[in-house]
Amino acid sequence: MVKLTGHHHISIYTKDARANKQFYTDVLGLKLVEKTVNQDNPKMYHLFYGDESGQPGTLLTFFEIPMAGAMRKSTNYISSLCLLVHDERSLDYYQERLASYDVETQRDTYLGLSALYFEDRDGLSLVLVANGAHNYPHAWQPYSESTVPNEFQIMGMGPVELTLQKLDPTRQFLESQLGYKLKSQNPLVYTLDSDGLYSDIVLLQKDGPMTKPGRGYVHHIALATPNANSLAEIYHMIDQLPHNNSGIIDRYFFKSLYYRQNSILFEFATTDPGFTVDTAVEDLGRYLNLPDFLEQDRSEIETNLKDLD
Repeated sequence: MVKLTGHHHISIYTKDARANKQFYTDVLGLKLVEKTVNQDNPKMYHLFYGDESGQPGTLLTFFEIPMAGAMRKSTNYISSLCLLVHDERSLDYYQERLASYDVETQRDTYLGLSALYFEDRDGLSLVLVANGAHNYPHAWQPYSESTVPNEFQIMGMGPVELTLQKLDPTRQFLESQLGYKLKSQNPLVYTLDSDGLYSDIVLLQKDGPMTKPGRGYVHHIALATPNANSLAEIYHMIDQLPHNNSGIIDRYFFKSLYYRQNSILFEFATTDPGFTVDTAVEDLGRYLNLPDFLEQDRSEIETNLKDLD
C-alpha cells in the first residue's frame, strides 16, 4: 500500500490576489508563506498561506485569474473546506471578527463538532471547526506576527468535502488504491490510519450538471507523502490506472504528481523539502520567489504582476 500521511494543501481560484491576501492575512490571520507565480503560467500569481513555517497540512494556495467569472456550484467538485481552530472560544472570536468585516456567518455543527460557516471574497465555502479534545497530530506553529491572537489562530486543514454524482468510484479509489479507512457511514467519511497530518475526506452524493469553474473554485486537493521515494511508489500505482497522469513534476518546494479521478483532481506532494529550503522563516512571503528556470525572466514577470500591498 502506498504511503500517505494526510492533507498537504488545497488550491483554489481567486479573481483578485490583493483582496485575497487581505482576507486571508488580515481577516483570518494566516501567514503569506510563499509569493510566487504559477510555474505553468508565470503571468499568474500563486499565493500560499499557512502557519509560521508553511508546513504541509496548514497550506491554502490560490491562483489569481482576473477574468474569472462566477462559479456555478452543482456536483462533481470539491465543495467545502474545513479549517481547524482550538475551541468554542475561537469560534466566538471569529464570528465577531468576520462580522466586523461584513462577512456573513452561520453557527452550526459539522460532523458533530461546533462549527462556523462562511464564504471568502470569491465565494469559497469555508467552515471553521472547533477541534476541542480531538487530537491534531501535527506540529502546528502559531504565526508570530498574526493579526489574530495565538489561542484563536487557525491550525490548518480539517475535513475536505467532495460532492459527486457517483460515490463508488471515489470510495474504491480511496480504499483500494490509497489506503483510506471508512470512519463514518452517514455522512461517508474516510480517513488514514496514520499519526501524521489531518486526513478526513467527506463524500456527499448529488445529481445534477457538472460544476462550472470560476472564482472560488477548488482546483485540486493535494495529499502528502513523505519523500521522493514514496512519491515514486505512488506514481507506479497511479500509472497502472485508467486515464493519464502528469508524471512526477519538481515544484522545487516539493515534488508532485497529478491524477484526475471521478472528476476530482488529486495531487500527491512530498512534504520535503518545504519552503524554508531557500528562505528563512522570518522572510517567508516577503518577496517574489521564483524557481531557478524562471529567474532569468524576473524583470518581465514582476512588470506583469500588480503590487499586493
